[in-house]
Amino acid sequence: MKILAGLIRRQLQLESNEYGHCAVYENELQRLWPINEENRKAKIEKFANENGFRLIYYKAGLCAMFEEQSSKETQKSAKPLSGESQPT
Repeated sequence: MKILAGLIRRQLQLESNEYGHCAVYENELQRLWPINEENRKAKIEKFANENGFRLIYYKAGLCAMFEEQSSKETQKSAKPLSGESQPT
């Protein structure tokens, strides 16, 4: 999963000015999430959030598209450390 996250991050950096997103096609998705896996979209979304991305499009059998999370979205999804309060 680290390799896929690195590839997405690299593509976003290379193409962010032109496209603003990165598409990962089915043949690559199936390496981590088999096509018939239960809750597949939710697992891909979780992967995206854990790696600083946002899943903006998903179609089973075709692709998943990711973009970078904004700093505001990243802060919302980050869990507070023990003893810290959540910002309001």
